[in-house]
Amino acid sequence: MNSKEEIIEKIESIDWEFTNSNTQYLSHNIHRYSGKFIPQIAKSVIELFTEEGDTVFDPYLGSGTTALEAIVAKRKSVGVDLNPLAILISKVKTTVIPREKLEIFRQELMESINSVCGGQLSIFSCKYSPSIDKPEDSARYYDEWNKKWYQDHILRQLIMIYSVIESVDDIELRQIAKIAFSDILRKSSNASSRYPNVMYDKNHKEKPLPMKSFIDSFVDLIDKLINTSNEIGNFNISNKVELCNNTHLPYMNNCMDAVITHPPYVAAVPYAEYGCLSLEWLGYNSKELDAEITGGKRHRKDVAIRFEQDYNLMMKEAFRVLKDGRYAFFMVGNPTANGKIVDLHEMTIRLAKESGFEYIYTATRKGSNRRGNNMGIEYLEFFRKPL
Repeated sequence: MNSKEEIIEKIESIDWEFTNSNTQYLSHNIHRYSGKFIPQIAKSVIELFTEEGDTVFDPYLGSGTTALEAIVAKRKSVGVDLNPLAILISKVKTTVIPREKLEIFRQELMESINSVCGGQLSIFSCKYSPSIDKPEDSARYYDEWNKKWYQDHILRQLIMIYSVIESVDDIELRQIAKIAFSDILRKSSNASSRYPNVMYDKNHKEKPLPMKSFIDSFVDLIDKLINTSNEIGNFNISNKVELCNNTHLPYMNNCMDAVITHPPYVAAVPYAEYGCLSLEWLGYNSKELDAEITGGKRHRKDVAIRFEQDYNLMMKEAFRVLKDGRYAFFMVGNPTANGKIVDLHEMTIRLAKESGFEYIYTATRKGSNRRGNNMGIEYLEFFRKPL
């Protein structure tokens, strides 16, 4: 095992700014998701502390940045999150499907969508057909919620597209189509484009028909997944993405080779609110999720206290599942909650030490502005579980 001094020297040899780096390669940018960290950071930490075949664990999976970089580096990946949209994005991003299968699916689904929405082909000659004859037949989607957020002709076409997607039997292919569909919901809606959170725009303009937007999104997504498949090659992937709470992990003690994660900035990003349009179409109650997922109920006076309680439980679980002598990495910033700065840098080090971790080093990089939380510095915290 390398000495602490040797590890610090390796950490300091890396320029963590990654200025002008392409952060949208492979399938990293298949869907909008707030609060991501750049893949070059995950890639560097993975290369620094793991070897091929090791298992990399991310307890705040998000959109799957760490998971994808682990797979590309020929590591096994395990990630958990409470946000169903994050789980869907991560599954699609990290599931490798043969190029031929993706190309066939692209052609068949496009023909089916064109037939249903564009009237170019006979429905009966298509691979996938909707389960309904007209949008009004769908009580689940032709409802007051969607009538508020979408113009009527837009909603009707969205319903027919989604009905075609739901007819896809292969679950992996269906998930791909759902991501392409989810990706167009915001631009098709009556929500203002000026804010990250979903706010009704009383002066909303005429929106383009969803069929073209969906096909463009779908074609681009398939191209990115093909590129990812080509990059990974024949590596026998072991990838586990699970919807569960990171405060009570369903894993054995000492089973992970590294913990690499980017915890949420307390209440800076209300994930369920930002993703409410997608979550509702996926069958989830966004308001209920907002109360469960970090970032929800951000105006509560005890939001920082509640976050620290959950963060503490997660830290203890991360320590439990990590193998002795292996490393944990957390990238954090100091956000604002209810007008007060939360020192997440100090909190991370304190809770990690209390959980049993050995503190190694803190590197820094320029921060970013997230929903008005101007974090001038982001802290890259490195720890080791003692032997």
